[in-house]
Amino acid sequence: MELRILGCSGGEADGERLTGLLVNGCVAIDAGSITAALSVDEQVLIQHVFLSHSHLDHICTLPFFTKNIFGRTHEAVEIHALPETLDALRRHLFNDELWPDFSVIPSPNDPTIRYTEIQDEQTYDVCGLQITPIRVNHLVPCVGYKVDDGKNAFIFTSDTAETDRIWEVANATPNLRMIITEASFPNEQAWLAEASKHLTPARLGAELQKLRPRIPVRVYHLTPGDRATMLPQLLALHDDRISLLAQDERLSW
Repeated sequence: MELRILGCSGGEADGERLTGLLVNGCVAIDAGSITAALSVDEQVLIQHVFLSHSHLDHICTLPFFTKNIFGRTHEAVEIHALPETLDALRRHLFNDELWPDFSVIPSPNDPTIRYTEIQDEQTYDVCGLQITPIRVNHLVPCVGYKVDDGKNAFIFTSDTAETDRIWEVANATPNLRMIITEASFPNEQAWLAEASKHLTPARLGAELQKLRPRIPVRVYHLTPGDRATMLPQLLALHDDRISLLAQDERLSW
């Protein structure tokens, strides 16, 4: 399995990074950075996009992706998401006001993208991968994903406050190689993390007490302006599993 980090939401010091992962060149998880990180030729290879939720930093390049691949693919790209997320796309994005509705262009029978509803903890087999959505605790309906190729697996929690089920799934996955999870605000802004359903470093430390395997934990979603404050707070956890996710990092198992 090959994993490429297309965007990690503030994991770098030079500004906002929009969330996106690319697995084996053909499956994108979230669409915050597809068109910013990939050439058009690379975008055309994507066959499936799995969205965690509807917030802009996870979907904002999806419209430009549809335009870039229009007329260049043989099959519609499947956009997999919770029913609530797909409803948000239909009403607020691909609505012929903000952007053309590429789910019916060039025709309803031959669209550029096709919406596919996902259900919690149902596994989807695509491109030699088994992808399982797991509900997490966020301000809008949201899932993380377990991605498994039969030999190796990783889990992406997406954006979440305190949650339980995804850690239970992690503990029950013997071939788990990595967890990607978030910390969004410094400890001093715990009130904001609670209001927006995100984690601080301290709250992340408490969450990781639920994780039994000694596997790498890669952190993303740091607010760029708070990075200098948050780094010492992450180090203060004294958890050697933790490191930051890096923009355009490439991992393989």
